[in-house]
Amino acid sequence: MKNTTILIAFISLFSFLAHAESLEIIKIGHPTLRAQAEEIHFADIQSPDFQKLIDDMISTMGSAGGVGLAAPQVNKSLRMFVMKSWPGVALTVVINPKVEYLEEFGKKDSTEGCLSIPGKSLKLKRFKKIHISYFDRKGEYISKELDGFGAIIAQHEYDHLNGILIVDLVEQIFGKINYTGFVDAPLM
Repeated sequence: MKNTTILIAFISLFSFLAHAESLEIIKIGHPTLRAQAEEIHFADIQSPDFQKLIDDMISTMGSAGGVGLAAPQVNKSLRMFVMKSWPGVALTVVINPKVEYLEEFGKKDSTEGCLSIPGKSLKLKRFKKIHISYFDRKGEYISKELDGFGAIIAQHEYDHLNGILIVDLVEQIFGKINYTGFVDAPLM
């Protein structure tokens, strides 16, 4: 029974990869990365084109070795991102998110890379815990608290939806960008 389940999962993954396309990840300096992304109409979530975009983003994130990818990073000014499976973080599709930063839990240091800023990783501060509400790819409403690495990924991708890059946060905290010594951060 266990081998059958594994085989079905493998066939499903292969089928997904056969239909998904890799998208171009735009780089820092592209105007879409600085724009406020647009809300997605609820009726559009189930459309075949939107579902294909989700699949293509998941495939692109995986091919690029990332743990998160926001629609603006593939030149789609839409309020949506995907987060990759990681210890404690399941593969998640986040549509039209609202984030509440739970300041009472404080902040922590985070070393982050960004798929739109290749080869650079930066140290910045992130909230330890957030509350996020969003729609998943089926159009179901989700509301939950995130902490740990999941909260960091969600904050990074949420920033992309608001035209914010990690270089903006480093400049605000440290006054200058120092790329030295930060090369092994997860890519988002």
